[in-house]
Amino acid sequence: MYKLLLIQKYLRRKLAPMFAALAVTLCTAMVIIVISVMGGFLDMMRGSAKSITGDVTIFASFTGFPHYESLIDDLDALPEVQAATAFIAAPGMIKYGRDQVYVVREVLGIDPVGLDAVTRYSDAFYWTQQHLNPDGDIPAELVPDPEELAMHFNPPAHWTQGNSHIRGIVPGIKVYPWNIPDDSGQYHLHGSQLGRTVTLTMPRITTTGGVLEPAVRDFIIVNEFKSGLHDVDASRSYVPFKLLQEMLNMDAAEEADPETGEPTGRTIPARATGVVIRGAPGVPLDSLNEAVTAARDNLQHQHPDMPPTNVMTWEDIHAPLLNAVQNEKGLITFLFVFISLVAVVMVATTFSMIVFEKTRDIGVLRSIGASRWGVANIFVGYGLVIGIIGAAAGLTLAVGIVYNLNELQDLLDAWFGWRMWNPQTYYFDQIPERVDPLEAGLIALGAVLSSVMGGLIPALLAARLDPVESLRYE
Repeated sequence: MYKLLLIQKYLRRKLAPMFAALAVTLCTAMVIIVISVMGGFLDMMRGSAKSITGDVTIFASFTGFPHYESLIDDLDALPEVQAATAFIAAPGMIKYGRDQVYVVREVLGIDPVGLDAVTRYSDAFYWTQQHLNPDGDIPAELVPDPEELAMHFNPPAHWTQGNSHIRGIVPGIKVYPWNIPDDSGQYHLHGSQLGRTVTLTMPRITTTGGVLEPAVRDFIIVNEFKSGLHDVDASRSYVPFKLLQEMLNMDAAEEADPETGEPTGRTIPARATGVVIRGAPGVPLDSLNEAVTAARDNLQHQHPDMPPTNVMTWEDIHAPLLNAVQNEKGLITFLFVFISLVAVVMVATTFSMIVFEKTRDIGVLRSIGASRWGVANIFVGYGLVIGIIGAAAGLTLAVGIVYNLNELQDLLDAWFGWRMWNPQTYYFDQIPERVDPLEAGLIALGAVLSSVMGGLIPALLAARLDPVESLRYE
């Protein structure tokens, strides 16, 4: 009982322990805030990467591979697979107007409905009917719906100017580099290319790797997409699968004799460059990957003419980016934890001063029968209490700050004209407001243990004091 009374007395009558508790509070809050923001940023990137990529993808070279329809049928029959769809990916160039030409790393030919079932393709559309009719003063049936247009690649008649054969294209929001967001990260129609006719030029490659004349075709931008990954949004565009297949000579065709040019009576099957798969609910990614790989191997066994293909999960595809962010999170967390050792030093220094100040008190306790361990327990308990107070206060402060970071940023912007988080730089519209309970709990526990460790050395020094010498101490 005397230990608790002394701990309470020291806490109430000493200012130095409060500074030690404040150091623990600030260090705990700092580490939790940093790891929460970095972890939220990583979670947002992982979510964007997974939603735009699908779970597992089968890749081939630019020349593509045949029998993809049979592969999709085999995949759809697997219990591990929920949906699968083919795509064609090839590089190209988009020409805006007379002299604005930009390279597009990926032009994807897709079936919008099939891709939407695998990757939630429609969730990435940026423009809605509300953008075209913000006041709602025009009847909805007179205003085209960009989301509906992007699901069918069919521009409205007044956009095509009578050309019924022109189809739609959905580029990333940053393919046109002058489409710049405002300070809040929002894009506006005056900078968009919505409804504009662009020219797409793409190289054509034969099945043997030969280069043909490039394919050139006009498209109308029916929407733009924003996935949350800058590299994707600045380098990818979607067009209809069948149309791109025809443009690149990857559709089914009658085989001709290379010497005579006469038909051989055989048909060259249509090709795709990849198949993207979504796993059934609850199926682990590794199990899905194994099932897809087995289906791919079985198809290659049945069709010896199949070229080599690769099977990759979404984590494998985006591993360089995600691993880099994960490593940055770990490095920054380590640095802030290292800096937070100041709390341990603060506690140790404070308790050492208290030990020297209370030398006579320690001598009195030892002379009336208190054991060395009992005296040590006073200061270890002292450190424990300060650690608990500091960790609890730091956890509360960190949670309050993290879940109000965007509001705090708005206040700083209003008062000083300064924003911590610039959407033009970080590409996400808001600071992630997310605290992992496990991470926060471990950090708080670490703060308590650090405080106990900080009080341990002074406690051992106090326990070793000779009671006679302590009573004579001036």
